[in-house]
Amino acid sequence: MFKYKLFDSIGFIRAVFLIAFFILIFLASVTYRHIKELDKINDSIINTYEISIELGQLTSYLKDAETGYRGYIITNDSIYLEPFIDARKNINNSFQSLNHTIRYDPKKQIRLKRIYDLVDKRFSYFKNNFTNKKEFNTYFNNGKLVMDSLKTEVNIMLNTENKLLNSKGKLYRYNNSNTPLIIFSTFLISILLLSLGYLLIIKNYKDLINQNIRLKIFDESSNQAEILGKYGSWLLNLENKTFDYSDNKFRLLGCEPQSFLPTVENLISYIHPDDKEIIIDAFEQIKEKKFLPLTYYRIIKKDTLEVRYFRTTGKIFVDRLNNQKMIGTTQDITEDFNKTQLIELRNKELEQNNKELTEFNHVASHDLQEPLRKIQTFISRIEDKEKENLSETGQDYFQKIQEASNRMRVLIDDLLQYSRTNRSEKKFETVDLNTIFSNAISELSESITEKNAQINAEKLHKIQGIPFQLEQLFINLIGNSLKYSKTDVPAIVTITSKRIKASKAPKLNEKSKREFIKIIFKDNGLGFEQEYAERIFLLFNRLHGKKDYPGTGVGLAICKKIVENHKGYIFAKGKLNEGAVFEVYLPA
Repeated sequence: MFKYKLFDSIGFIRAVFLIAFFILIFLASVTYRHIKELDKINDSIINTYEISIELGQLTSYLKDAETGYRGYIITNDSIYLEPFIDARKNINNSFQSLNHTIRYDPKKQIRLKRIYDLVDKRFSYFKNNFTNKKEFNTYFNNGKLVMDSLKTEVNIMLNTENKLLNSKGKLYRYNNSNTPLIIFSTFLISILLLSLGYLLIIKNYKDLINQNIRLKIFDESSNQAEILGKYGSWLLNLENKTFDYSDNKFRLLGCEPQSFLPTVENLISYIHPDDKEIIIDAFEQIKEKKFLPLTYYRIIKKDTLEVRYFRTTGKIFVDRLNNQKMIGTTQDITEDFNKTQLIELRNKELEQNNKELTEFNHVASHDLQEPLRKIQTFISRIEDKEKENLSETGQDYFQKIQEASNRMRVLIDDLLQYSRTNRSEKKFETVDLNTIFSNAISELSESITEKNAQINAEKLHKIQGIPFQLEQLFINLIGNSLKYSKTDVPAIVTITSKRIKASKAPKLNEKSKREFIKIIFKDNGLGFEQEYAERIFLLFNRLHGKKDYPGTGVGLAICKKIVENHKGYIFAKGKLNEGAVFEVYLPA
């Protein structure tokens, strides 16, 4: 992934072309240097050739001068002196030419000076008249010695020039042969780099076309999404304070798409006068916070002059050209705002209604107790003094009145208890379920003795809960097992608890990592059909007749309410005439 991004980056392509450009400059420099080097070598070779030629001519002129001199001595004819005279002139010209050619070479100048002195000395031995033969032989022998020395010096210089010519010739041939190779190699590398850059450009161009197609599709889908979602997107250039709005952003302001050049100033002109300071402050804080937090404000639509509620947010980013910009979205939340206002109003009304209902339930329950107490008081007096005076039918009616008043008393107590469960403060603290169990057993001691029941509990856990409500939960569930126990079999209730993860309890339908304390209440009573497992938790719901078993159908509803107050779950499982199991899950 990293390599792919590297090779497709603009920086890599730019680097390829820069390298190719510098290689071409290097190639031009190398080529120029090689040409200059070849020119220097060529000039040096020409210079060596000129020196060799001039030395050869110098030797030839000396020979001509010597031949002319000998002809004159033998024949005494002055015609032979012409080559001698011309030779002297030509030799001087050769020396001038040689001296000019080697003017930058001190060693060669020293040797040339030595040759020039020998030439002068040789000419000094050319004499027209001799007094005797001995003098002639002396001059002739000395001239020959000088001429031999001169030839030796000239040959040394010629050999030096020939060696130099050979070495420079090799160097010239070497450079001449390597230059095309260097030029070809550098050109080849440049062509390869340029080809690589070209291929990358073509590839990026094709990718750009494909991305452009995808962007057009995405842009169209984004436009449709903006229309459906009632939002618009925008891009803010932080340098010149100009915007780039999406089409729907213009529509949200009540304008035709792209109908004006968006700026901060003309955006503020659409803002509701009371909210302009919100936008001004928000834009002043952008550079400090590097983002635009959720900002709520109102605008006045241009076409309808309607006040709309907007929500906008944005975030700063730096593009590839190192420009700092902010991208953001603005949504029209007028409908949501109105719905929220309506919901808040309805919630207040609902809270008020619930409060009134709770108060009504509480007051009604308390107010009902006063006439009920009077009814039960008079029933008690009639039972003590007048019951025997009633007819059999009257006594039967009196019995029914007494039972009805007792049921009324139980119902009022249960309603008060349910109301208390709803209204009690939900102040959580660490609760030891073992203590809760002991308190519940004490509360139910009469029923336990009456039913000859056996209540067993293993060591229970500690949880965060509301002590009073948890105690009521244990009392109601144990009491429910006692109430629906079999008449001919002692009641046995077993209570256990264990820690369990939500993911390990399929009934909870939770995939979270939360842990629960699972409390199981198991009895050997009458049980129930499993189809009624959820119905039994409904308020005032009963599975048995009121004459068969006492109760109002409120107890299990209270249990469910207590468990819900603790953000837990309660489930029931039963089998007719075999008993019931209640599973309570409370957060650990």
